[in-house]
Amino acid sequence: METTIYSSEKHPQVAVVEVHGNVECGECGTDRLCGLLHNLVDSGDRWLVVDLTKAGDIDERALAEMLAVIGRLRLREGDMILVAQPGDLPRKMRTMGFHELTVVLDDVEMAVEQAALKAGAKREQ
Repeated sequence: METTIYSSEKHPQVAVVEVHGNVECGECGTDRLCGLLHNLVDSGDRWLVVDLTKAGDIDERALAEMLAVIGRLRLREGDMILVAQPGDLPRKMRTMGFHELTVVLDDVEMAVEQAALKAGAKREQ
């Protein structure tokens, strides 16, 4: 598994995490990805887009931990939006209840725009 993290040029308040390859159980997969997401929250990031369009199989523990990260972000008045291609992964996420907590889109730019809109709305409150 490889990851790339960057801030959107148009919306620097949104951090994008790209995941490449399989996210398997253990140090090189689940622990690494989830540790990275928790570190982003710990360092003050509140608006995350996780791009799973280049990911292969994702272990259910990693998905469960992503739900925990969403909870932490919500406590900080932030959110995480996931991006995945139609198919098995979105079905697995739906089974786990992601659709009740966040949005799963199929386009990164749309996800960044939506996160930026939410960030702007929270800032105005």
